Amino acid sequence: MYQAFYKLHGMPFQLTPDPGMLFPSKGHKRAMAYLLYGFEKGEGFVMITGAVGTGKTLLVQKLFEELEHRNIAVASVASANLDGEDILPAVASAFELPYERRSKEALLQDVKQYLVSLQARKTHALLVVDEAQTLTPTALEMLRILSNLEVKGQALLQIFLVGQAELRRTIISNHMEQLRQRIIASHRLEPMGEEESRAYILHRLRAVGWNDDPHLPPDMFVGVFQASRGIPRKINLIMDRLLLHGYLEELHSLSHAALAVVLDEMADEMAGLPASLEEPAVPQTPDLARAMSPPKREAELDLLELKDDDLMFELMRERVRFRKMLRAMPLRSSAADDVADDDVQDSRSGWRSE
Repeated sequence: MYQAFYKLHGMPFQLTPDPGMLFPSKGHKRAMAYLLYGFEKGEGFVMITGAVGTGKTLLVQKLFEELEHRNIAVASVASANLDGEDILPAVASAFELPYERRSKEALLQDVKQYLVSLQARKTHALLVVDEAQTLTPTALEMLRILSNLEVKGQALLQIFLVGQAELRRTIISNHMEQLRQRIIASHRLEPMGEEESRAYILHRLRAVGWNDDPHLPPDMFVGVFQASRGIPRKINLIMDRLLLHGYLEELHSLSHAALAVVLDEMADEMAGLPASLEEPAVPQTPDLARAMSPPKREAELDLLELKDDDLMFELMRERVRFRKMLRAMPLRSSAADDVADDDVQDSRSGWRSE
């Protein structure tokens, strides 16, 4: 729809991960360096964590592209609350081994023999476990046992764990000491800052032939960052809706006011739900303190983050209502407009300072 209107040759903000659209943010560059370092080590665990929508899956897909020329056998498991009984069949299936009606002991031997055959062919075996935060401790322990498989001191399998912040908290617990000692590299993806969020939007638009149509003024970028908190998937959702709104309204400049309308519509569509349906972004502070904090304190922190989102969306809605009210007034001076804008700006400043 809006691609033809804006003369774009693709969807710049599609939600499906596309390695070709990966924006090389500082966090993603660092995470990729950790992944490549871990891969070169050829053993143990590499762990990548981050809030929902920060681009973990896209990062792993980009890694696979980087490793295409290597002699490597990759198996992927998208875990969904797998426990100690489920994880071995899932791993066997990922390596295309028979697993039905096989005992745990038989499956373990099958996997080991297969890995030995790969090593004989000088093929590196890599298991990637996505959504690893849903694994039970017994499933993680079984993965640790698999990571210990070796022949003549050489590891047979390397494992990448990719998941949300709960994964890190689980492994930090006192019952995971042996697994922690097997982690050779770990990185946490953080949401982008304001400048990187702007660069991310421009990167994706330019990748599909954007030529300043629609025009995007500076305050629009600020608004998208505030609404998305720098999380790539949220930026994609907002920008896709904003471009659709521009097409429907035949706009060739997408102002902050247009963004406010779109955010207002999105909030109305999710009536009764918090502004963010995803896990709040992990703050840029040492995660160990948060992980070891009492559950009640952690819940309070998450609630405060959700309240921040509610305040932001309410500010957007009030600004739209206020401008509509001023436009409807029979007598309006430029001075009144200035006062109105100052009031909105003061309100926003007050919200930021809280």
